[in-house]
Amino acid sequence: MLYRLIGVGLWLAFFLIVPVKKWRRYYPTLVFTALLGTVADLFGVVYNQWEYIGPTTGGLSLWSDLGLAPPQGGLAVYFHDKYRKLSFYNWLFWIVANSVGEWVFVRWGLIHYHQWSTWKATLFYFPFFALIYLQYRWWLGNDGVQSLLRSS
Repeated sequence: MLYRLIGVGLWLAFFLIVPVKKWRRYYPTLVFTALLGTVADLFGVVYNQWEYIGPTTGGLSLWSDLGLAPPQGGLAVYFHDKYRKLSFYNWLFWIVANSVGEWVFVRWGLIHYHQWSTWKATLFYFPFFALIYLQYRWWLGNDGVQSLLRSS
């Protein structure tokens, strides 16, 4: 139950911190992060790296993929934009926060590791957030997307 509150808190943080006029800028990142989290979890479950304990859909915790991951990706790119000089620390914060969060969820009994560990999770979050960053950069750099944003 507590991890659901964390997800609601992350969404509230996103909606309260990010100005309403900028929400549209971050929609693609929210969707991409949800898809990336779902695909990563699918591989982890199928290859018996971990399993979610509790209500799952096909072994996946959709709450994790849709409730926790998207607002984290959105907040990460928002803070990247807002605090350019501290960008490295911003991304490092999200990597460490996710590793610690996963460790806590294992301790609470919400996730069970099989062939996975907190160390592997930490290493995994580097490319995970790198892909979020690259998707965001691609989205902003695409001329067609830029003109779509300007027209509205």
